[in-house]
Amino acid sequence: MSRASRDLEDYVRLRSACHDAGVHLVYKGRRFDLTRADDRLSTGLDALLAEREASDIRDRNLRTVATNADRRRPHGRLPYGYRREYEPTTGVLVRQTPYSEDDPSRLSPEAQVLADAAAALLDGATLRGICRDLNARGVPTPRRPRRQTLEHDPAGVVTLWEPSTLRQLLRNPTIAGRRVHRGEDIGQADWDPVIEYGTWLRLHALLVDPARLSVSAPRGPEPRHLLSGIARCGECGARVKAATNLSRMPRAYVCRHEGCMRVTATANRVDERIEEVLLALFERPDFQGALAEAHRRRETAAAKGPDISSRISERESELEEVEALRDSGELTLRAYAAETRRIEDAIEDLRGQQVAAVSSPALRRLLSAATLQDGWANADLMDQREVVRLLLDVTIKRAVVRGRVFDPGRVEVKPSAMLLQDASGSDDIPSL
Repeated sequence: MSRASRDLEDYVRLRSACHDAGVHLVYKGRRFDLTRADDRLSTGLDALLAEREASDIRDRNLRTVATNADRRRPHGRLPYGYRREYEPTTGVLVRQTPYSEDDPSRLSPEAQVLADAAAALLDGATLRGICRDLNARGVPTPRRPRRQTLEHDPAGVVTLWEPSTLRQLLRNPTIAGRRVHRGEDIGQADWDPVIEYGTWLRLHALLVDPARLSVSAPRGPEPRHLLSGIARCGECGARVKAATNLSRMPRAYVCRHEGCMRVTATANRVDERIEEVLLALFERPDFQGALAEAHRRRETAAAKGPDISSRISERESELEEVEALRDSGELTLRAYAAETRRIEDAIEDLRGQQVAAVSSPALRRLLSAATLQDGWANADLMDQREVVRLLLDVTIKRAVVRGRVFDPGRVEVKPSAMLLQDASGSDDIPSL
């Protein structure tokens, strides 16, 4: 009966359907005619027992999850980069570790992938560039194989890394030795980290820095156009896309947003307009100084900022002391709740104070060139896109009069949110 349902309401519906259709119910080698009162009583009792067993299983699972969370023990799926050791006779979990089984002093190959990727990102690399290197080396990903993959590789090894996959792995607090329960970081776990917590905080801040990306997790092939996914439609505000199959122009930026699709502009002319604005800005001494100062402020804020990880550890230790006082009966329930809330709010505030060590690797390379003009000319497309995204807010307006003559006024260029934020209301950033 428990295989039919573990919900009494489901059993009642099944019983009614069998009764109305004259169908017998058979399980455990017995046949029940649900038109008979005795058989309805027997199946009803079995359904009650099945529902109780389901409730007992749920309660045991919840207790196990809560106990593992309190003890900071692992639970659930094995995280990428880790392996688990079990007691051979009882099968009890001994520990979860990122270190190699052959050499306990070295990280496992999967954990090393995460450590190297984190170091590369903090040193100025991009997610796409790291994924390109991993794909070239044929490094297996944690993704499950699809049917097409199994047809070509029965072992089911997926070697295609995507930026969104790597980004998700690096943002997981588990790799910093943190225990997550119900989606929240509840403190230091009982396993070793792949990346030190302080380093992970800087990495996490870098990955969520709004100045880096126009979308949270880029997908698909690498961009091949300067403004695709960056410039906005002047009608609906959606990001424009590049089109290369239009009959009247070889390459265009178009709005594909459903309900709009009113903006189309020749991509070459728009790109030329953006380059003209940037090069004109680069020639202005006030802009060069303001740009260097904005970058210096962000670098200094990261370098001289407080050691957030150690301060969080102090608050977590304080939280454990409060827990001990509660267990010993020295704190009332009201005082315990107030202290716990105060400390948890302080921890959350500290996590929000962490800033990225580098706001833009592309901007760093631009500023390190002999001149800004040389830096722009020698930058590859990905760096140029990042510089535009970082410095400019580009909007492409709808053409007032259709024709072959391009109106540069359709391309509206303003300072980016990052520049305005770094200016902090001062006159450091000149108007465009």
